Amino acid sequence: MVNTISPPVLYQVQFLAGLGHIGADVPLDRTARQRILQRRDHNSGLRWIWASDGEVPPNAVKTGEGCYLGRAFHVGSVTPGRVDPEKKACCIPWGGDEHLKKVYEVLCTEGEFVRVTPDSTEGLLRATTAGISEQGEPLFIGRVWCDGGWVSGKVQRSHGVCYIGYRGKEMAYPEYEVFVGVGEPLQDEHFWVNNVLSMPQDASEFESCHVGRARHRNSLLPGTVDLVKLQCHVTWGSEAHSKSRFQYLYNCRGRFVPTKDDHIPVGAVQGGFSDFGEPLFIGRVQVGMKMLVGKVQPSHKVCYVPMFGGELKYSEYEILVLDL
Repeated sequence: MVNTISPPVLYQVQFLAGLGHIGADVPLDRTARQRILQRRDHNSGLRWIWASDGEVPPNAVKTGEGCYLGRAFHVGSVTPGRVDPEKKACCIPWGGDEHLKKVYEVLCTEGEFVRVTPDSTEGLLRATTAGISEQGEPLFIGRVWCDGGWVSGKVQRSHGVCYIGYRGKEMAYPEYEVFVGVGEPLQDEHFWVNNVLSMPQDASEFESCHVGRARHRNSLLPGTVDLVKLQCHVTWGSEAHSKSRFQYLYNCRGRFVPTKDDHIPVGAVQGGFSDFGEPLFIGRVQVGMKMLVGKVQPSHKVCYVPMFGGELKYSEYEILVLDL
């Protein structure tokens, strides 16, 4: 049964310069989807903390035996699922299969679950958005009773079911419980501020190291701020790129900690995303006498930093994490 209160897929209108609307509306792009999800998280009071390898923060919300509510990026979507420490992954349902995601976010805001059946969908009106599909449709946290325990997954209103990833497959249930958050709107822990003629007074500084980010070829890349030239140096495609239009990291209470390869510690700060939508994190490396900030791309298992017009990569590096 398809839920009649399903919201439409979010679309943006295509325009061509000088021609106006050309009639070919397309689903929201990656940047727009991310902004919408961040705004919904903020307004609903849901706090998500990055982690990897089955690790969770102390205030993670439990679901079932030994698992926690989580979500992960997959093929353009941010899909709710469950973090299973034994599997060292977040298990999400997508495209008929269960996918184990090494890097994920963990929910750290309490709430309640409300029952939904094909004949009683009122609970969906209270459900709190916790993800977004690759087409821009809101996704919610659901759970079902399966093999003697609760298993959490995603609710997609237009499909009228809760999907869970279980034993390698995606399974659909028309009767389930949906998560309703009880948090207040969040106070932003940190901001990104557009560069001006001088550095903002409260720009975050880490041992004389300033963090910036800039756009390049459909990606948003963390990098090193040059306070003399007022540029942000980022890396992409084996080259360094100097950007005069960039953002400073602002009001961030955190520290750099050592890590390596694709291990993303609990509380890591997302700095942007790749041109394929993969989350990128803020790393730094000591190169000679310089401390250089760059991007951590988990799928590549390295931190890239800009140097001498090129791109250097390091499997051992420091990564920025929040003080939780």
